Amino acid sequence: MDEREQVVSLLGRAGVLAAIRWAYRSAYGEVWRDFNPQGGHDQGWVGITAHKLLIDRLDRVFQAERFAVQPGESHVGRDVLADGIADSDFQSMPVIEPSTVVHADLNNSPGWMLGDWRWLMASFEYGRIDHIRWPQRSETKGMVARQPSAGGDDGLFSLADLPDLPPLESLEDAERLLRRTLVLAHAMDLETGETQLFLGRSRWNFDKADPWVWRHDLSVPPPSTSVLPVDPVPDDTDVPGAQRHLPRAIGEA
Repeated sequence: MDEREQVVSLLGRAGVLAAIRWAYRSAYGEVWRDFNPQGGHDQGWVGITAHKLLIDRLDRVFQAERFAVQPGESHVGRDVLADGIADSDFQSMPVIEPSTVVHADLNNSPGWMLGDWRWLMASFEYGRIDHIRWPQRSETKGMVARQPSAGGDDGLFSLADLPDLPPLESLEDAERLLRRTLVLAHAMDLETGETQLFLGRSRWNFDKADPWVWRHDLSVPPPSTSVLPVDPVPDDTDVPGAQRHLPRAIGEA
């Protein structure tokens, strides 16, 4: 397996891809329901609102930050997880064991981590996933994009081209995690409500070339006023040997 296959397989088996897709569907479903361009809402409103709602939904489904299990308790109360979201969203929320994924920010950029892999969020213009310019983004996103990668032959800094690079296991924890930091890129079409979601290894494209070493499409059907239940099968069926994980919805007995 190459890096992409390893990551997608790992996150798929753990149910994390299904949880991310649920968070994305729930967040953008609410954005689209509330979006009112005649009332003054614009791309800026969508971007800020989606960002905040995605943080909430990812923390909620992974039971992190304000949804973390309290000392002396074994789980988070159903009333806490359901508070503030649509009932259909709560009923379709996948069950992920607490501490499976932890909140792991990088320089105040919201992030989450499973094992040795972390992902940060980044918005982009709908339909232009391959036109992101990382040199024009934040310093943190640029630092992530400049990391060497074993994910493909066309990356700016591939491990094969850097034979003197210190091995991953010799690095301090923060440096090792930085080298294994991915980007969860999200977007919405303001005209149709259609959305896009990708998880991938960013590439420092100062040359205006491909912004990705690799990326994996996690998009789901566009949100509507009646949010559909999440597809229980993670989007990892194209990975050889990947196991299908069927997360139980929290609302089920």
